[in-house]
Amino acid sequence: MSRGDRTVDAEGVNGGEPIGAGFKSWLANSPGFNIDQVSAPVRIEYYGPHAFLGGWQWYSISSLLGKPVDFIWIPRGTHLLVKPWERLTSQQGNVDWFCFWLKGEEDADPTKAEQARRWRELKKMQEQNGAKVKATAEN
Repeated sequence: MSRGDRTVDAEGVNGGEPIGAGFKSWLANSPGFNIDQVSAPVRIEYYGPHAFLGGWQWYSISSLLGKPVDFIWIPRGTHLLVKPWERLTSQQGNVDWFCFWLKGEEDADPTKAEQARRWRELKKMQEQNGAKVKATAEN
């Protein structure tokens, strides 16, 4: 059985196989084991039918931890998006995300009302998390 390039790449980045002595390195270096340390709002995009579960791991753990996270899955997309709808979804979504979080701006387009509502809830979550961190630091 041959090992895929992604497996070899992940082992190189994380310091070996995720078993035995290499597992300690994975715990320290693999982003999936360190989601609790993420404090910034995260917009996750995954493409293709087989990528959903990888994205869902990040989304579900971040959500359980009360972190602001948005999950975009483009079912037929590829790493280099070529279809106009897919590119628009990705690129305009990223622009909207950064405008919202970095500039405090919302797109007034009525077709994006659900997105704005969802992101406002995430912003409340982020503010509550910041208040908790500040209160903990003061005690």
